[in-house]
Amino acid sequence: MTISTIETTEQGEKIKKLQFEPQVLVQLTNEELFSMNQEVVEQIQLKGIQIRFETLYPKVQALKRLAEEQGIQNINSLNDVIPLLFQHTVYKSYPLALIEKHQFSKLTQWMNKFTTHDISKVNVTECKSIDDWLEQIEKQTDLKIVHSTGTSGKLSFLPRSASEMQNFKNALYLFIHALTGVNPHEKTIPVFFPGFRDGRQLAQRVLSTFGPELAGSPNEFHTAIPDFMSADFMALAGRMQVAKAKGELGKMQMIKALAWKRGEILKLKRNRPKMMQAFFDNMIERYKGRQVFLMGPLSTLISAALEGEKQGYSQVFAPNSAIVTGGGLKGMDVPNDWYERICRFYGVKTIRDGYGMTETTGYCPSCEYERYHIYPFHVPYVLDPDTGKTLPRKGIQTGRFAFYDLLSESYWGGIITGDEVTIHWNDECECGRKGPWIEKRIQRFSEKQGDDKISCAGAQEAYDNFLDFLLEVEE
Repeated sequence: MTISTIETTEQGEKIKKLQFEPQVLVQLTNEELFSMNQEVVEQIQLKGIQIRFETLYPKVQALKRLAEEQGIQNINSLNDVIPLLFQHTVYKSYPLALIEKHQFSKLTQWMNKFTTHDISKVNVTECKSIDDWLEQIEKQTDLKIVHSTGTSGKLSFLPRSASEMQNFKNALYLFIHALTGVNPHEKTIPVFFPGFRDGRQLAQRVLSTFGPELAGSPNEFHTAIPDFMSADFMALAGRMQVAKAKGELGKMQMIKALAWKRGEILKLKRNRPKMMQAFFDNMIERYKGRQVFLMGPLSTLISAALEGEKQGYSQVFAPNSAIVTGGGLKGMDVPNDWYERICRFYGVKTIRDGYGMTETTGYCPSCEYERYHIYPFHVPYVLDPDTGKTLPRKGIQTGRFAFYDLLSESYWGGIITGDEVTIHWNDECECGRKGPWIEKRIQRFSEKQGDDKISCAGAQEAYDNFLDFLLEVEE
């Protein structure tokens, strides 16, 4: 089947429109997205990538440089885009010294190479921290910056436009509907999040931006900590974790650089027990036995549940509450029966999760058969971990996960991740969803091999030159 042979129906008209506006994919329903013929999906995906390349090539400096280094001028097949996928480390390729020495104008030059928005004229001369820098970019442009958790010791920064945040909202609503059966477009439910109320880390930014709307009002959006989660704190925490593992904690210059925020850190540490107690008291006094959304990273949900256990709380919410999570354990030390205990604490039979990362718009929902289903707006690839070459888009393939995100409009959405996955390209899932799906056992190459090299001998020199370009900043 091809796009041209689809009958003139409401769904058919939507699909035809997708050839020229790939972001419209996120406006379809879960049923439409997961029932499309795979041949049609790949035609839409190819056209979408071609449109993105043609539009972004002249405007995104990093993409233009990499395409020139690789000698690529056209995209004629899905696999043609592979040499243009950014390594997952590219959004944290800046020197840490730029932050430690408060050289935020140079950090701005670095980030300006990734977006169609011109941020070169943003005034950051008074910035003394990452938070200051991000705040000034957002005040002086219409970008909303998101960053990673920094567990590797360094934050990744991604610029997102207003339209891309709207795309994320639609993708999030699809994800929630797929996991819970609750359609946020039609029903609002009180939202609980056992963390900060605001921040720019991706999950935090999504919750702070869309949480009140999901809940129906700001008063029904409940968080444990009514403060802003500092990017500087997250960067420091990640670096301390890595430095401690290497026995190099005393060498960290950032500890000295953040000494002026020591008071804020101590205040948060001192007040956190009271905040968590108020969070639990609110759960019990006003919402015990009620249906709620509980959202947040898995590690955060576990920590809150174990803390609540100590205070004697159990079966807090109604069994039909929607518990949505993701992010994995991130090396967290948990008891063997952690899953049963958090289900018992929150009062639900099961907790559903998704697979995604800072670089994706939205997440892959899991089904009742413990498989992650890939939305058509994410074009998946599996690469040979030794050669970096693309493995066949058929059968069962295990290797390095890569993707192109069609919902990215003002930055290049192609990424080679640090994850080893197994994708089933043709096997039908018993849940009824069509399209490729990922097995739940996902492992980071850095954990498996002790490093995270991405090998592709034929293109390595070109990519090295590209990375040198990213580090070029004016004195």
